[in-house]
Amino acid sequence: MSNQTPKDQRNQIIAELKSHLEQAYQIIQQKDDQINKLKEQLQNKNHLQQDSQFVNEDISSSNSQSSSYSTIPPNKTLIRGRKRVFSSKKSFGQLSRLQFTSLIAIVVLLMTWIGFALIRRQDSNLSPQKTTQSKTLPKPQASISPTSKILPTLPPTISPPPILPSNVALVNSELVYNVKTAPNFQKNQALQSIVDDMVGLATSKGLPKKPLSITLIDAKTGMYGGYQQNTPKFPASVVKMFWMVYLYGQIKNGMWNEANFVPQINEMIKRSDNNAASNILDAITQTESGKNVEGKDYQTWLSNRKKINLFFQKAGYEKINITQKTYPITDKKIYEPQGFDLKMRGDPNNPIRNKITTMQAARLLYEISDNQAISPDYSQKMAQWLSIDPATRIEKRDQQNPDEFNPVRGYLSESLPTDVYVGSKAGWTSGSRQEAAYIATLDGKAAYILVVFAEDRAYAYDWKIFPEISHLVFDRMTNR
Repeated sequence: MSNQTPKDQRNQIIAELKSHLEQAYQIIQQKDDQINKLKEQLQNKNHLQQDSQFVNEDISSSNSQSSSYSTIPPNKTLIRGRKRVFSSKKSFGQLSRLQFTSLIAIVVLLMTWIGFALIRRQDSNLSPQKTTQSKTLPKPQASISPTSKILPTLPPTISPPPILPSNVALVNSELVYNVKTAPNFQKNQALQSIVDDMVGLATSKGLPKKPLSITLIDAKTGMYGGYQQNTPKFPASVVKMFWMVYLYGQIKNGMWNEANFVPQINEMIKRSDNNAASNILDAITQTESGKNVEGKDYQTWLSNRKKINLFFQKAGYEKINITQKTYPITDKKIYEPQGFDLKMRGDPNNPIRNKITTMQAARLLYEISDNQAISPDYSQKMAQWLSIDPATRIEKRDQQNPDEFNPVRGYLSESLPTDVYVGSKAGWTSGSRQEAAYIATLDGKAAYILVVFAEDRAYAYDWKIFPEISHLVFDRMTNR
């Protein structure tokens, strides 16, 4: 992969375009010079013909005076001379149009060639991983069950994403998550001991434990351990996992065509793109964002946005709030909540924010991995979206590009062996770090869900703590 930044690549494309345009201008100038020379030659020819006409007229006039029996009457000589002048002008016009047509054809060909070159360059920039994936990733796997022998592959990236459907009335305003009750998880002392050691590891490095929430579930047994796991915390981009499940609920209910959303899901989950996430949330709740939402009643707007909460709350996800967008939304130049989104937040000194517990995030991952979420087929598709393939994990471990989402460096999968399956959704802000991950060994010896929310600036800028926590858990889970 090129080390050029997007800005460098754009500058290079612009430089190449300028070079091609300069060449086009040179060709145009050459053609102009040729046309001017032709004009001069034709003008000289016209002058000669006009002089010949005047001579013929003088001769005819002289003959008419000397004899009334001239074989070429004066009036016909004049007419013939005019015909010669008109014929010359017609030839000049045809030649100019020919030269002009050739010039236009050359310019069109040049611009077409430049356009194709730019399209190929943009395609290679928009989908940098396509070639790598086709060479390095294993065959598709239908499930992320703990006994999987082959890692699932991610769905194909399609760039740029198409515009999502809009202004479509929801078929069922009371859509409810199909898993009506929470799994019967049982607390386990051995797992609780691992969680306690995780908290101890964080505090030993001088990190505060109050902002920390942890849930660890053995996916094979349903046993768990936790720390402040039922305390609602800000999830950052982990919330996008919930929006994806709600979207697939609507797709199953016949509200949408899945194909229309595939590129946007890829951007929202794989790249954690806020623009795609905003489009999806607008579509599935039939709301929109902006400074002024014209012609909309706020209570109707708020009721539609809150349906996404009710979807999960009626299934036992108590007090969950996932109505707030993630910012910035750069394609719409919305860098913080505006309009109804801002009004929904309430008191600016104590704003309403998205809130999820680590147990709720762990439960959702468990239901996806157990093929319960929405349907077995859709659970498998969502598991594939969440998967981080080996090639990506190798490539991203040491990358530090601030302009590109990196789900590996500073997160749970960084310290894990490459041949371990990881399905994950990470979140990061300047004041928090979060991740919900399903981790499984290919031999089926270990399969577990680890969710860590750390709502403090100290964790946000500590790029080692999550990998170290993950290494501790993996070692303990695989050596029990």
